[in-house]
Amino acid sequence: MLKFMRKYATGYMVKAIFGLIIIVFIFWGVGSFRGGDKTVARIGSHEVSLIEYQEEYNRLLNTARMLYKDRLDENILRELKLKEKAMDAIIDRYILLEKAKEVGMTISDKEFTEYLHNIEMFKRDGQFNKRMYEEVLKRNGMDSKQFEQTEKNELLNAKMISLIKDTGARLSDRDIWVLYSKERGKISLGYVEYDPASFRNKVTIDDQGVLNTYEKEKGAHKGENVYRLKYLTIDAKSPVKDDVAYVELLKLKDLEAYGKENRLPVVDFGPMAESEVVKKFKSLKIEEWLKGLKKGEISLPVRSDSKSFIFQVVDVIEGKPVDKTLALKEIRERMITEKARDVARKACEEAIDKKSTDSKNDTGFISRNSANIPKLGTISKEDTGILALSKDNRIYRKPVDIGGKYYLFYYRDESLPAKEQWEKEKEAYKRYVVTREKNDFLKSFMEILRKKEKIKIDWQAI
Repeated sequence: MLKFMRKYATGYMVKAIFGLIIIVFIFWGVGSFRGGDKTVARIGSHEVSLIEYQEEYNRLLNTARMLYKDRLDENILRELKLKEKAMDAIIDRYILLEKAKEVGMTISDKEFTEYLHNIEMFKRDGQFNKRMYEEVLKRNGMDSKQFEQTEKNELLNAKMISLIKDTGARLSDRDIWVLYSKERGKISLGYVEYDPASFRNKVTIDDQGVLNTYEKEKGAHKGENVYRLKYLTIDAKSPVKDDVAYVELLKLKDLEAYGKENRLPVVDFGPMAESEVVKKFKSLKIEEWLKGLKKGEISLPVRSDSKSFIFQVVDVIEGKPVDKTLALKEIRERMITEKARDVARKACEEAIDKKSTDSKNDTGFISRNSANIPKLGTISKEDTGILALSKDNRIYRKPVDIGGKYYLFYYRDESLPAKEQWEKEKEAYKRYVVTREKNDFLKSFMEILRKKEKIKIDWQAI
């Protein structure tokens, strides 16, 4: 790998990556070169300052704000994992710089000059203007040496990324046809069903086990809570923003009064069982945060489309304890169901080990990128490998759970895409698959480099 890189390190023209580089230095800053700041991570010999980390995080946050706009809330931020992604980006940046140094890759003065002179904000009358360049940097509090070093590093990283991707994208026409066939062709699967309901009579549950479980769960066996909720709605036409309203409501603790004062509609639903509350506000995922609120407390703004909702728990009536006899019956039933599922799964695993494929059940021909199997149900993402089975790899090596039942799947037959269709889509598919393979190779390559590098992160300091 490194020999290949060294071969191409000096002749690789930076022109090919001009289109991939976006100048974001106004947001980016030059954290890598600022001193006197707390170190929050070490990547090999490189130290990462808190300022550098914050700048990377803010860059990602600004991008998220542009993409999500008013829909960006705490839930989305948690899902985006910007904190981790910011650190990952910094780690990758320094690892790539180390590898560039190792293979002798550099950015020549000629390459950088060409790059710099193509930045529109430094031009006047269509030409690079040094005075304009200096003024822009000065307005943003940047030193030219620091800026140029930062940009050279970014160019070098982009150059390395492009080189790594090209190194990994070595696919013949035959390889591409095989991938195309697996994605666009059809497969017929045989299967054996293992329904836990059929194994219930093989399960025994002792009374003491049921009693022990009851004692552990005694507090949980009760009826539904009943909630009385109020909520107000805020949209683009409202006189206050949702975050401002939330802070003010934390102090006031009176949703009704705040709504009247700010001309915001307030709705009071009266007493409602928890299941009804969850059903009514399904789109707001209320079940994720409702139980965390106590009587009188205010929820964070919950955003949906162009509106925000802020709830207040007016009252909570705790569910009454369930009769012990009924609770024991429910526990026994649950334990039987769980044990029957376990027995069914183990029976399926044993059949897989024995390669027992004697079954008349057949899915018929289905697309290799299908998300469903007719009459059976939806295939989970982790089990889409059943659609990649072939003559050389006939049996899926683990039970597949679909709709609460376990299935053993095996290859029965396949149907290749029509040659006419292949010829029509060949070039477009080739571009698509090469791009995908490049990105996959880059990802796996970076994972290998990460494992080899000494990385220490002080998340507490961050």
